[in-house]
Amino acid sequence: MRLKNICLLALGLSLSTFSYAGEPSELDQYLVKKQILDSNFKIKNKTALNEILAAISDEDSRTLPYQVDQNMLMEKMEVEADKIEIDGIITTPDFTQFEQSVGELKVKQLIKHNSLQNCELLFEHQFQRVNPYKIEMDLSSGTKQYEITIKNTECKFK
Repeated sequence: MRLKNICLLALGLSLSTFSYAGEPSELDQYLVKKQILDSNFKIKNKTALNEILAAISDEDSRTLPYQVDQNMLMEKMEVEADKIEIDGIITTPDFTQFEQSVGELKVKQLIKHNSLQNCELLFEHQFQRVNPYKIEMDLSSGTKQYEITIKNTECKFK
């Protein structure tokens, strides 16, 4: 019964988790109310947080794969108390040619740079911004695998 309640909560929260910059999300507020986070959004109960985030990840995985934009298809996303793991495919038609012309290092730099421009979306909850947190992306193209890590400390939140 408890897992069912968590799944229902997770579904509701995962559908409404986008927040305005600098404001706590509904998920943040719920976690503070349940005393999983303190009033400054620091994690107090990592086990309980992971349990809720696992339920959210399970619910969200039912909508995957998800076309993020014209360049990427997200196949898997797992959210934990200290990180988000994303597996995806780069779908740009001419990407192989682009890879060959600029090189693997430059591609990784561009992916990271573009991701850092979207920190507000990647780290959408306050607990992801104030605790040590990271995004681990594993993206595959037709020829290469790109592993990109972005730490919340690399971001400039508004």
